[in-house]
Amino acid sequence: MKMLRTLAAATFLLGLTIYLAAEAITAAAWKSPRYSYADNWISDLGSATSGVFQGRELNSPLHVVMNSGFIVQGILFGIATALLSRTISGRRTFTAVTGVVTMIGYILVGTFHGSLQAQQNGTLPLHFTGATLAIVGGNVLALVLGIHWRKTPETRLIGLVSIVVGAFGLVCVVALFLTFDAGLPSGAIERGSVYTIVIWQLAVAIALLRNRANSGAPRVAATSSSRGN
Repeated sequence: MKMLRTLAAATFLLGLTIYLAAEAITAAAWKSPRYSYADNWISDLGSATSGVFQGRELNSPLHVVMNSGFIVQGILFGIATALLSRTISGRRTFTAVTGVVTMIGYILVGTFHGSLQAQQNGTLPLHFTGATLAIVGGNVLALVLGIHWRKTPETRLIGLVSIVVGAFGLVCVVALFLTFDAGLPSGAIERGSVYTIVIWQLAVAIALLRNRANSGAPRVAATSSSRGN
């Protein structure tokens, strides 16, 4: 069990590190015009073609780096949640299945890009489907597990953190759709729904590592043999 916790934590940490590094490196290489974290969407960094799309000018010379980051993050997220599902009491099937759904979403985003070319060749729906699966899947997973963990004293802290980040991420998803054409910084709003997943990965990884180091009652992993879903 301790090994599973360590592997899950390490996989979560590796995935978020690679993802954030890919985003930072790709954004830094975007020179003309300068990439805007407030106005440009994250997926703009993965566009393989230049031009104006949905009112945003795209020009990402290192789009391969960002798309690789999406795909690697997705695969590692799927692996980490599968490992996590084997260390918790209850919601095991939900955790594993939702982790796979989120993984598929990230892979679709990294494979099919948001651009004018994608709109013309008919692959844009696949990109938006992937974004929906990844963002909604990751935040719903955090929220549902948070509600479940909050019921137990040993897991209450990580439960509360999960509820806050998951709920905030879902609120940002709704806000993004409702304010799409309102002139607000849509890139920042989108990040509010994506970075919550990264924060959740970090929080769960820390909790798992603390569990491994703590010989007392675990905070995330369960000692019971319950296999409820």
